[in-house]
Amino acid sequence: MQKRRGEIIKVSDLFEKYKARFKPPQRSMINEVVEVITDITGLKIKPEQIKYSVHTKVISLAVPAVIKQEIIFKHDEIIIHLKARLGEYNAPSLIR
Repeated sequence: MQKRRGEIIKVSDLFEKYKARFKPPQRSMINEVVEVITDITGLKIKPEQIKYSVHTKVISLAVPAVIKQEIIFKHDEIIIHLKARLGEYNAPSLIR
């Protein structure tokens, strides 16, 4: 980032460096996943039914098979929405 003198800098640009380096906590990631799944599929899932592995970026679902099939059916759309909300680097890569 270049030093700018006398120019107005957007607040969002000030935090760009931190967005790229820090990963969101596991609980906030699970809450975002619950919101996105509810928005896209209309299914209500409890945060206790989702596990997230930070290192592998994999979301594991502990829900009935019918609900899991509906979520897997819309897997690509859910991942796209999570990437838009959380950023390319922080978003999970797989739902199983």
